[in-house]
Amino acid sequence: MQEDLQALQQRFGKRYPQCLLALLMTGSMAMVLASTSINVALPAIMQDFAIGRPLAQWLSTGFLAAMTAGLLLAAWAQARFGARRTTQFGLLLFILSSLLALVAQAAWQLIAMRIIQGLCAGIVQPLAVVLIFRVFAAGGRGMALGLYGLGVMLAPTLGPGIGGYLVDHFGWAAVFWLPLPMCLLVLIAGQWLLPSQRERSTPLLDIRAFAWLCVAIFAALGALAEAQRFAWSQPRVWLPAALLVVALCAFVARSRRSDKPLLPLGLWRHAGFRSASWVALTLGVGLYGSTYLIPLYLQTVEGYSAGRAGLLLLPAGVLMGLASFVGGWLSDRLSAALLLISGLLIFAWSAAGLAWVGQGAGFLLLCFWTCVGRVGLGLILPALSTGSLDILSAEELTQGAGAITFVRQLGGAFGVNLLTFFLEWRHGAEGGHRLAEALAFKQSFWLLAAVFAVTVLAAWGVKSARD
Repeated sequence: MQEDLQALQQRFGKRYPQCLLALLMTGSMAMVLASTSINVALPAIMQDFAIGRPLAQWLSTGFLAAMTAGLLLAAWAQARFGARRTTQFGLLLFILSSLLALVAQAAWQLIAMRIIQGLCAGIVQPLAVVLIFRVFAAGGRGMALGLYGLGVMLAPTLGPGIGGYLVDHFGWAAVFWLPLPMCLLVLIAGQWLLPSQRERSTPLLDIRAFAWLCVAIFAALGALAEAQRFAWSQPRVWLPAALLVVALCAFVARSRRSDKPLLPLGLWRHAGFRSASWVALTLGVGLYGSTYLIPLYLQTVEGYSAGRAGLLLLPAGVLMGLASFVGGWLSDRLSAALLLISGLLIFAWSAAGLAWVGQGAGFLLLCFWTCVGRVGLGLILPALSTGSLDILSAEELTQGAGAITFVRQLGGAFGVNLLTFFLEWRHGAEGGHRLAEALAFKQSFWLLAAVFAVTVLAAWGVKSARD
């Protein structure tokens, strides 16, 4: 028997919305923990599997790329199979891949499990906002979304610290079993609390478009990853690049012919949405790129343990959550462009600060510059949502929100990949010795600062209802 939200509310009473909110927060926090806690474990994984950064970065980029693709499946899966079945299947597959990762004997096996985890996270996580939006339709929606956002932001705040401590004491495998208790809780409680209603008339998924898009994303990442080790003239570099062009052209052609495209390309006819997408792409680069780069720098150059590197990121995450709340309040009073420009320049200042301090800087100084950057990102998040969606019609809002999230995640995947490419290139160009490592990280932070400074040009074109 299928149960919708109304039937569940009648069964469980007035407390049902709060119980569902707690369940959804727990599930999303587990997915975010899996996404961010891996970064403090990378040096240990590189040592155990005897691999370098070009291969190790796939543990982060593979997850993010698969999560990006999974975002496009979330709405279709919920409509076709219902929230309960979609969530439970995604969590079961996530748990299975996590357990298999614990017995991996080769780096490619670990990477494959991370890609599966990312796909599950991409499908499961977006369902939470949709269900919160529906179950709190009678009132309290803003507060519920605020609490949910706070909970989700706590995960990347606590993840590196907890993950780093566990890696120091139990090895890199700890980051794979860290989210499992939360996943099991949601899996079991979801049998009673999640709605099982589904729409049998849901159109079939455009599998060809989805396949072409996945091929394009992973071919691009593959070409950049191989270019870190081989010349561009080598077949293992230019063949993925050629496959990227073919897959991208096929995806665009199929999307233009479709009545209900997987990714609505028509949204980018709005100049303001194009500008917002540029900012979203840069936000992804900064958010995920710095989360990857900073722990690696602290452990590789500064000699920090995984636990101490995670501890440095803890106050930065708290400040990012607070800045996001302040940014949400300010977005109702100031223009989106002003907030975006402020956030972009603050993060650029932070990245320049991390590049300027150099090797041997104290814990508090490094923590300060990291916190400054997270404040900038916190200001950008709510202003980007306001600026990107206010220019769209009511019919385009759902598609626009999904498209901006897709672009931000895409920026995260390619940001980590490109930063690794740049880091390896500069390391080799500076001589390949230990001092060259520190110089390469310094130049990578300067690159992040330059990217955010240039994106100010795009932020001028983002308009909200107040502009």
